[in-house]
Order: sequence, then C-alpha cells, then structure tokens
Amino acid sequence: MQRLGVVLAMVAAFAVAAIGFAGPASAAQTSATKLEKSTKKAKKKYKKTCKKAKKVNRKKNASKKSKRKAKRACKSKKKKYKRLKKKLKYTNAAYFDVCKHGCKYKTVQDGVNAAGIWQYKNKKRKATVRVQPGTYVEGVLLRGKIEKRRFDDLTIMGVKKNKAPAATRSDAEKVILEGTNAKTILKGNSPTWQPGDAPTQPANNAIDSEDIDGLVLKNMWGRHYLNNTFFIWASNVAEDNSHCSDFVMDNLVSSDTRSYGLFSRNCFGGKFLNSEGWNHGDSALYIGETPCDSPEWNNRGDGTVPCQKDPDWTLVKNFKSHQNTLGYSGTNSKYVKITDSAFYNNGAGIVPNTLDSEKFGPSGWMILENNDIFWNNYNYYQGKENGSEFETVSNGLGEIVPGVNVNYPIGIGVVLYGTDGIITRNNNIFGNEKWGAMAFSGPLGANKYDDAKNLNNQFVDNNLGRNGTDLNAVDFLDDQTGGGSCYQNNGPNPTYVMGVSGKPLNELYPQTCPQPVALNKDTLSLNVADGIQADPALQGDDPNTVLGYAAATPPNTMECSWLKTPHPAYTDANGYTYTEKRANPINPMDCPAP
Repeated sequence: MQRLGVVLAMVAAFAVAAIGFAGPASAAQTSATKLEKSTKKAKKKYKKTCKKAKKVNRKKNASKKSKRKAKRACKSKKKKYKRLKKKLKYTNAAYFDVCKHGCKYKTVQDGVNAAGIWQYKNKKRKATVRVQPGTYVEGVLLRGKIEKRRFDDLTIMGVKKNKAPAATRSDAEKVILEGTNAKTILKGNSPTWQPGDAPTQPANNAIDSEDIDGLVLKNMWGRHYLNNTFFIWASNVAEDNSHCSDFVMDNLVSSDTRSYGLFSRNCFGGKFLNSEGWNHGDSALYIGETPCDSPEWNNRGDGTVPCQKDPDWTLVKNFKSHQNTLGYSGTNSKYVKITDSAFYNNGAGIVPNTLDSEKFGPSGWMILENNDIFWNNYNYYQGKENGSEFETVSNGLGEIVPGVNVNYPIGIGVVLYGTDGIITRNNNIFGNEKWGAMAFSGPLGANKYDDAKNLNNQFVDNNLGRNGTDLNAVDFLDDQTGGGSCYQNNGPNPTYVMGVSGKPLNELYPQTCPQPVALNKDTLSLNVADGIQADPALQGDDPNTVLGYAAATPPNTMECSWLKTPHPAYTDANGYTYTEKRANPINPMDCPAP
C-alpha cells in the first residue's frame, strides 16, 4: 500500500508548473493608421485647393465672387488639415515606436519604459508600443510597482514597417523576440533590485509581466528562452498585494522554449487568441492557480461556496499546440473555456491538474468544446538521438523504489487529474494510441489536502475515432474514484477501460449527464477493487492501469503498450491540413517481455 501511495503521489506531479495565427487588428491602431492617411490626404487637398485659389486671385478678369469662393475653399481645406494634424499629433503621442534603425527606441524594453512613464503622467490614457520587424535579443520586464510608471492597459504589439498592425501570422513571425544570448535588465526595471546586485541576468522569459491589469501582447514570435515565452502573473504572497486580470495574448507564436510558451498564473480572467506554440519542455499553454474570492477557499466542505461568486473566465480560442510535453497544462486552473483549438502531436493533449505546487486547488469548472484533440503520441523520451525535436523539462519525477521512476504519461488526448466539474463536449478526439481521454484521482498523500479527486466531470457529444477511420486505442478511462462523472452520447461505438470487477458499463461509466453532484468530503481518492486505478495486487506492472502505465521503466517503454493504427492526413473545418510528427518508434527489442 505504501508503494502505491508514493507512486501515485509522483504520478500527480506529471503536470507540475515550472518557474504565440492571424488575429484582428487593434481598433485603436487601425484608427491611428486611418487618421494618418486621412491627414496626408487632407494636406494634399489643402495645398492643391489653395494653389488653385492663388491662381484665381491673380487673374485680372476673375470676378470678386469667384475669388471669394476660392478663398473660402482654401480656408476650409486648410482648417480641416490643421484639425486632423492636431488630432494626429495628439494620437501619435500615445505610440512608442521600436525598430532596429530610424526609431527613437532600439529595444522593446526602452519602448516599454517610455510608454510606462507616459501613461503615469497621462493617467487616463493608454499607450501602445509598436515593434517593427526585426530580431530583438532581449528579455522584457514589466513590474506594476515600479515608481512613476504605469503599465496597466499597455499594448505591446508587432507592426509592419509602415506601422500598420502585423495582423497575419506571417507578419507576426517577422517581429522576433530571441532568447539565445538574451539578457533581462534588472536595474531600473525591478523594484527589488539593490545597488550591488547584478544589473542584468540571462533572459528567462521573452516578456515577463507581474502585477499588471489589462496588458495586451500581440503579433510577435518569441523563441529559445530559458524558461517561458510570454508570462503574465501575480504574486501569491498576500503581503505583495499583487494582481493581474483582463490580459490579452493575440496572434503570438512561441517555440523552442525550455518550459512554457504562453503562461498566466494567479490572474482574474484573460484571453489567449489566434496563437500557436511548439517544442516546449512542458506545455505551449499554461493557466495556473486561478485565484478565489478568499485566500482560505477550499473544495472540502459541503460544496455551497464557489471559488469565485462572479467568475472571471479565461478564454482560449483558435490556439494550435503541437510537439510539446503537454499541449495545455493548468495546475489548479478554473473558469477556463478552451474552444475551436487544436492539440496534436504532443505527449499528451489537454491536461488540467490539481497539485500542491499552486494554491487554490482543485482544478475544475472548465469547458473544453469544439476542439480537435488528436495524435498525441509524441514519445519524446526517445531523445534527440532517436528523432525527438524537443526534451521534457523534467529529468524524471522521482525514484519511488530503487530503479523505478515515474514520468509524464504520453499517448493520451485529454487528461483530467483530480478535477471537479470539467465539461468536455463536442470535441473531435481521435488517433491517440493509449487513451482518448482519462480521468483519475491522486490518493494516499498525492495531494496534501486530498483535493485531487475525480469528481463531476462530463464527457458529452464528443466524436471519437474520426468516425472509425482513426481510432483511439481505447476511448475512455475512468479510475472509479470520486463520483458524479458521466459519459453521454459519445460516438460512434465508444470503448472503455472496464477493469476486473465485472460491473456493468452504466455503473462504471454512467451514460446520462449530469449525474447527482458528488462532494469531496463524501468520496474517496483510492479504488483498487475495479483494477483501473491500480492492479488489485498493487504490483504496479499492468500498463492498462494508471499506476502501471505511469511507472513504466524506462519511460520510453510506455509506447510498448500502445495500440498503433494508421493516421490518415486530416483537414479541419477551416481547410487547414495537419501532418503527423513523432519521434522514431521504439525498438520492439527494448520493450519488456509481456
């Protein structure tokens, strides 16, 4: 029993947190560009009209009426031009242009600092840092408590050379934040910096924003950073009085960064839109530690007190995540809607999870709908020598007994670890070679407060196996802990891990949603009787159980239990065609004897 507890405690850690496609143009930016064009046009008309008026005035035979008319026209056009010029000057004061040559600011950090000072002096106005095409080798730091700067509601966006919004994916890829050899300037940018401290440090993140509301990041490509790419967060230490909310990350690209791509933590609501990430050692998208109304909130009472009475939701839409350890990871994330997105070619696809590494457990109260979740069979444990294009940030999640380690599971589409009330509906889930979706708890000390329970999760109206042409090995695993979960109208012909108990399908996987709500205090996090969470003998050697699969040693041998099927090319409803990518297959000779 002790071995099982330790093993599943380590399994719980598989998503532990480590310490961006075309999007619509900014309305303000579009308006400014139109105003600039209108001003130039007005100037041209004013000069042409006044030149004509001078000619009329010089004509000896011109009537007084025609001269007055020409003079009035000149005066009117000049007045319009001056009005637009004044408005443009006022508008342009809110723009801080960054470029490699010809701009006042040569680095994004300099542009951001100037914008923060300007916003501080102009309390109710919003600034935009416009970053023109180029490669900027730097890490950008924004802190809400820097004196005489205000970064709330600031926009940092990539633009074309003519300052028009970089509204397409190809435009965004020309505005590059490069992490290789990049430095972050601490002196003057960090409230904790003291004389004698190093003025710079290696850039952990492309843009790192703490304690800022309403920050907008758009139209850029961040890559090769030591930790994360675009990082927005608030401290969870009460004395810091830190807060973040209502951020927007739009048309961002993130690649080849050690841990995470687009990352938010401890924030009240935001948006991740029209973005893409690949080759991250953890996930391309992370939302963690959703804050509650009270710092003392927990899910262990009678279920009547929500985390947030009036929830601030985070929206993920049109996000593509591929070739990552996890496509989406969210430790203790809540009030998140992920929709119209694609998670494919990852080790595992969408992975909300409950862990002690973040506050406000558990994860839950989320909606996953209208997504494509497929081909999450990337065995990165094969290493670069065997064709993997990225490495996991973890060097293993721990040795439980001599020679036995637990690692991130792979080959799975949706992984719900210790979640409460997640609705997974109307998704296409196919071609995952272990399980299409799994939901399980972490028992026996895996979570300090026993919060990581499989409760009240719903799988409804999902299309499985691509109508029979690209099957999951098994569609569903539910470890039969917790309670209140259901599986309704998923098809065609869904398959289930049934275990060894002989219980009928509708008892193990209720086919009507919703079921009566199950409460944390009334349920258990351990079940060995059904032989799904763990084998009844607690040997941990059955790869069709949660325990036996996660404890595969070495971890690349998880692939040995996959049911491999052909994966025909896939074109989604928008006409985008996907290709499968994976590491080299494991040599059958390296698999353990059956």
